[in-house]
Amino acid sequence: MRALPLRPLEAAAGLALGLDERSAFTVGPADLDPLEALIAATGEVLTTGPAYVSFSGGRDSSVVLAAATLAARRHGVPDPIPLTQRFAGVASTEETSWQEMVVDHLGLTRWEVIEIGEELDLLGEIARAVLTAHGPLWPPNAYFHVPMLRRARGASLMTGFDGDGVLGSWRWARAQSVLHGRVRPVPRDAARVALALAPPHVRRRLMPPPLLSRVAPWLRPGPLSALARVARSLEAAEPRRWDRRLAFHGRTRFLRLTVHSLQAIGSAHRVAIVHPILDGRFVSALARAGGPAGLGDRTALMRSLFAGALPEALLGRRAKAEFGRALWRSQARSFAGRWDGTGVDLALVDPALLRAAWRQENPLFGSVLPLHMAWLATQDP
Repeated sequence: MRALPLRPLEAAAGLALGLDERSAFTVGPADLDPLEALIAATGEVLTTGPAYVSFSGGRDSSVVLAAATLAARRHGVPDPIPLTQRFAGVASTEETSWQEMVVDHLGLTRWEVIEIGEELDLLGEIARAVLTAHGPLWPPNAYFHVPMLRRARGASLMTGFDGDGVLGSWRWARAQSVLHGRVRPVPRDAARVALALAPPHVRRRLMPPPLLSRVAPWLRPGPLSALARVARSLEAAEPRRWDRRLAFHGRTRFLRLTVHSLQAIGSAHRVAIVHPILDGRFVSALARAGGPAGLGDRTALMRSLFAGALPEALLGRRAKAEFGRALWRSQARSFAGRWDGTGVDLALVDPALLRAAWRQENPLFGSVLPLHMAWLATQDP
């Protein structure tokens, strides 16, 4: 299965842009609370055979692991098996204490840990094989799952994707809280509420321009302006209501491209990759529970929905692991250092600025897709 085609500006910026005609999930009537809906979604996976959970110790993967464990015990089937990748010597990825806290809380007796050295280099053997088989992918680190897929061959692998998008707060959260009387207004809220109530075409004129020069500084001025227009249009179109915003989020290309890429890689390894947080029953239950004003910020939402299912310290956790340093290893650095400028659209990209981005200690995530495009251009057709 090949990757979905990327738009030229997406390939140059290393970002998934705008909306897609198809949705990653359907929001409809709900008759379960969100936790029960997530238990139902994971239970369907568990009752079909062995199931693993891609488990980092972060809040998203922990929620899926907790729901799957509850589902297994309710159905009398084997517990899900958490699969964890650990990167020796990369401090930014260290989450062992959080992982142990969750596994102990859930009473799981089987937990598989995969030790990773340089295998997941952005241009290592695994990445190159995936690029050769599928073409350039969004996200460009989708191959990250391959060691887990090899372990889970013939089974299912559940992920915590896309907790940040589905469970996170949204642009109009403060305005909606004011409008629904959840917080005491402050003077600045008048402008927030006015902007939230305005139609999208008015919002586009009034919203401050996004600082995308910090996200893709290698783009030339014209493409950078075009990127800003796409980003502003998407932000302006986001519904003010929480429940409607969830349906809108389901149509983002970020979701569409990611789900397709992971499906393609999973199929090649005979693994069914499942994203319970994107299950329509769960998102519908979440929309009903939050209504127009939502459930508060991310931590408030986690405590509201999952208290007791996970340790309180985990529900309030705000820090996240960062994997850039674990992926920019010797082979990616070597290729970037000898790159001759081919493989990217030079009408969109300034090669000198892209080289400068690659030389950073921890390069911007968006620079990975141009790296992969450049490497693919060096391969024989």
